[in-house]
Amino acid sequence: MSDRSNYDEFKATMVSNEARKELFGSDVVIDHTRKYEDERKKETQIEIPFQKTKQEPENFVDQYRNEPVVVMPKISSTDFNLEKEEVIQKPTIETAKKTDLVFERRFKPEEVQTSEQTNIKEPVEKKPFQAHKEEPKFTKPETFVNQQVQKKVVSKPTYRFPNPQMFSKITRDQNARPDWLVTQEAVVNQTLDLFGVPGKVHNITKGPTVTRHEVELEPGVNVKEMTRIKDNLMMNLAAKTLRIEAPIPGKSFVGIEIPNTVPEIVAFGNVIDDESFLNDTDHPLKVALGVDIDGNNIYADIQKMPHGLIAGATNSGKSVCVNTIIVSLLLKNHPDDLKFILIDPKMVELSIYDELPHLLTPVITDPKMAATALSWAVEEMDKRFVKFAANRAKDLNSYNQKAIENPSIEKMPYIIIIIDELADLMMVSANDVEDAIQRLTQKARAAGIHLLVATQRPTTDVVKGTIKANIPTRIAFKVASFTDSTTILDGAGAEQLLGRGDMLYKTAERPLRLQGAYLKDSEIERVTDFIREQLPPNYVFDHESLKSFSISKEKMESDELLMDVARFVVSEQKASINAIQQNFNVGFNRAQRLMEMLENSNIVSKGEGNKPREVLASLQELENLI
Repeated sequence: MSDRSNYDEFKATMVSNEARKELFGSDVVIDHTRKYEDERKKETQIEIPFQKTKQEPENFVDQYRNEPVVVMPKISSTDFNLEKEEVIQKPTIETAKKTDLVFERRFKPEEVQTSEQTNIKEPVEKKPFQAHKEEPKFTKPETFVNQQVQKKVVSKPTYRFPNPQMFSKITRDQNARPDWLVTQEAVVNQTLDLFGVPGKVHNITKGPTVTRHEVELEPGVNVKEMTRIKDNLMMNLAAKTLRIEAPIPGKSFVGIEIPNTVPEIVAFGNVIDDESFLNDTDHPLKVALGVDIDGNNIYADIQKMPHGLIAGATNSGKSVCVNTIIVSLLLKNHPDDLKFILIDPKMVELSIYDELPHLLTPVITDPKMAATALSWAVEEMDKRFVKFAANRAKDLNSYNQKAIENPSIEKMPYIIIIIDELADLMMVSANDVEDAIQRLTQKARAAGIHLLVATQRPTTDVVKGTIKANIPTRIAFKVASFTDSTTILDGAGAEQLLGRGDMLYKTAERPLRLQGAYLKDSEIERVTDFIREQLPPNYVFDHESLKSFSISKEKMESDELLMDVARFVVSEQKASINAIQQNFNVGFNRAQRLMEMLENSNIVSKGEGNKPREVLASLQELENLI
């Protein structure tokens, strides 16, 4: 009964479906507790960004609001690439129905299905469809550079060497036998017969300006017989000059060099157009000189010279030879590897090379300034030797090799000093010039400093023994006398040359006769203009700096001995160079300079020949002057 009564009570409390429908509008029981629990779970769920999740349904109907809702698929970081943050536009049902649906994120949208019963009340803004042809890419950050770590690299401008095709060429036929050459051979044989010299012409070598007839003497004939009939040969051949080489080095013949009736020109373009010159990177200071009698191109390496003396009379080809040497060096050397100091007292020979990047200083025309430049070169030589010793290098080549291996060592260039006319310098500053040349020629080779001296007055008062002793390489053009030839070559031969490039090139061995290469002024201008267009001049010092260097050098020297010498001269009341040499242990040149300083300071009178100088100042006046 108790169970029955409980059921009756439960049944009495239950609401009928009719009453529930009347009260709630529906006879279906809705579990509201479950609804709110689902919503709470949804709110507390934490979504991890860019985490891959399972694809949710694309659309469903909310059973509580009875409205269709579009759900976008979950997108992870690997599904697309973003160039920058953009605003996501929430798609709607209306946009899903149309084909112009636009998503601001750059990915391909999934197809969205909607219900036909959907009723959209709010209007949606439409945008035109934009097609993306390129694949999306990551954009690089603007610049995040550590300025302390980053090292600025300065790129040097590219430098192009002058093309050898800039120079003209002349075709020569060395094997040609013109009529005048056959006539010369016949005259030589006839003269030998007339004067009883057993022998005949065995071979003929035709050079550009002279032809060498090789005479084969019979056994037992003295070679001096050829020199005995030299004048007779010259007369019978009607030759201006004649040179006998007895014997020819390396051959068992006596050579008779006779001027050609029709001389030929040796073009500079022919001499340099040779692989042995252009591709010889091991000898950057190789220069083109000319062609020998055999037709071989002759080159000289300044590193092996290591200094040179060039002498010849006017119109002999001396200046052209200097130009060929300079241009040969310009063809193969970068301005950072080679520097020039050009001294041109005549002001017209070397001015064409001004403002080149290869120059250490503008072309020097003042003889006094030239002496200062030579003094600067002496100091530069001493500084280089100090650096060599610190880096255990014996010469410039080994030092520059260490500079390649060690970036902290600065590479040094070769320095070529060219003096176009030594006589003008000796007239103005003989002592300073002679001292500087003597020191440079003795030691500067290892420092990479080379000296080329040219003069048209090869006399003993210009080319002194102290200068010539340390210059083993000589290039002699036609000179006026046998004495001048002896000054240059220490022997005869230069007085018999023809001029216009005919020269004798003497190294440690015997002289070699050459025809110098001819270089036109227009070709020199073409090369220099080509170089100037690439790089501006980069002078290490200008003329004003040279003047300042000269003044400071004189002041330094005067502070050392001048005051002591002045006190000595005034106290002794006697001014003589010999007394200064003996009491202060200096050389004649130094003593003479000190005497000139005393003269400029009005302490002693001017020299008048053998007459002794007068002392013009007293001790009190000297102290006041000091």
